[in-house]
Amino acid sequence: MNRSVAHTGTLHVDAAPEHAFQLFTAPGERLWVDGWDPEVLSGGDGRARGAVFITDVDGDKAYWIVADFDAEALRARYARIAPDTRAGTVEVFARSDGAGGTEVEVTYELTALTDEGDAQLAEFDSEAFAGMLADWERMIRDADLEYPLPFITAGETSRAASAGR
Repeated sequence: MNRSVAHTGTLHVDAAPEHAFQLFTAPGERLWVDGWDPEVLSGGDGRARGAVFITDVDGDKAYWIVADFDAEALRARYARIAPDTRAGTVEVFARSDGAGGTEVEVTYELTALTDEGDAQLAEFDSEAFAGMLADWERMIRDADLEYPLPFITAGETSRAASAGR
């Protein structure tokens, strides 16, 4: 028990970085992840440092804390605790791909909390992680989203967006 894994990979989103970044937030994932309906306990809509929210997707209940959220740098880091299985961090960083789209770098660092979590992490190898990111890329593309996203108001755009980055 207490297996740990760390994986980093990238996926492509056909949107400007300031829009793509918002897809990896509590309200943003609602737009492309089936069953993603976070219960935000604090921190507005879940896009603030220190925000706390709960998800339950396919019976995998998790508690999330926004450890860092920098809309200007297009970087977020979340602590994720699934008490029955595993805990760790998820970090997301969005940057321009130079062609009008975005390369999103995702890092998962997880530690098993139980035997079940240990078994899950044994299967969550680099190939499974790459497959997860490929699925995310497809799900975002298939969601056929329009930008700006509906939960972003003119006053909520990042400084990076207003600076034309």
